[in-house]
Amino acid sequence: MKEKVLEVLRDLGFELEEIGENSYGFQYEGRNYLYVHTGDDEDFLNIMLPAVMEREDENDGCFYHIMDKINSTLKYVKANEFGDSMWLSYERELFGEEDLKQVISRMIIHLDGALCFLRKVTAGLENDDDAEDEVTDIDADTDIDEDVA
Repeated sequence: MKEKVLEVLRDLGFELEEIGENSYGFQYEGRNYLYVHTGDDEDFLNIMLPAVMEREDENDGCFYHIMDKINSTLKYVKANEFGDSMWLSYERELFGEEDLKQVISRMIIHLDGALCFLRKVTAGLENDDDAEDEVTDIDADTDIDEDVA
């Protein structure tokens, strides 16, 4: 499955960089993404958007509030803490007969939308505004162009 996923990412126009034995980096809209393959489960697909927000002592409350807001509001994408930063991830099980090109492009679009949501929530907290009420659903018809990279 790993080779199929890598082929689809290349077909979508991404230039892949091998980060480790089972990790591949690529860029979309100026952000670095990771495809992480776990060798023990061929049906597990994981794409991550690393280090979207740094945690510092003075912003602990804000950091965890935003993480909670993402996890309780958005569908499919989850925020996790790795080291001192927040990472966004989209994990799913593959069922074999799916259109991998559509699945992967949708995963990336959802991660990008989650990053926009994070930025709006952060701006709302900074402005003491109620910017958390923005649209959290992502247009289901959006696809990544094949010539993205």
